[in-house]
Amino acid sequence: MIIEELRQRIILKTGLSNITPRDCHYISMDIYESLNRNISVTTLKRVFGFAKSKYLPSKYTIAILNDYVDQPVSISISSIPESEHIRSFILPPETSSFQLSDDIGLHPQIIVLDALDVLLKNNQESSPLIIAGKCLGMVYFKDLIRFLTSEDKMNGTLYHKFNFSLQSAINLLQTGNVGAML
Repeated sequence: MIIEELRQRIILKTGLSNITPRDCHYISMDIYESLNRNISVTTLKRVFGFAKSKYLPSKYTIAILNDYVDQPVSISISSIPESEHIRSFILPPETSSFQLSDDIGLHPQIIVLDALDVLLKNNQESSPLIIAGKCLGMVYFKDLIRFLTSEDKMNGTLYHKFNFSLQSAINLLQTGNVGAML
């Protein structure tokens, strides 16, 4: 079960809808760049079932993959370019891609302030959005900061933005209507 959860969390972290054997090369490079530790492409192919193996992944492999999906947030508000693509997304419940434990992710109706608190306390840059074990999307710390710091025409709207649900915040980010929301 641990391996399946790691696979799903890697898929969510990378923003891919599905991992192909070719993606294992890019994931391996990203792991090295972010952790300065190596996992071979072949090992990742074994983890994702593209290469046969008689054995489960080693403790070393599992530890590195855990570290990879649970990297601490290292972000400053000024480092988010305005033109950067919004990575957070939420899908309708009937299009859920896979099952995850409810305690791994956030509910889409949690307010932005509480979501930021959870992400910061757990040193996560992202979290899956889960309802009744169904993964419906992903929310990224950077996107929530962008939502809060987006230009608006009225003073004092930050308090209101903190109280938006994740689902509302993501929908507004994706449509580009954050400044016009109040």
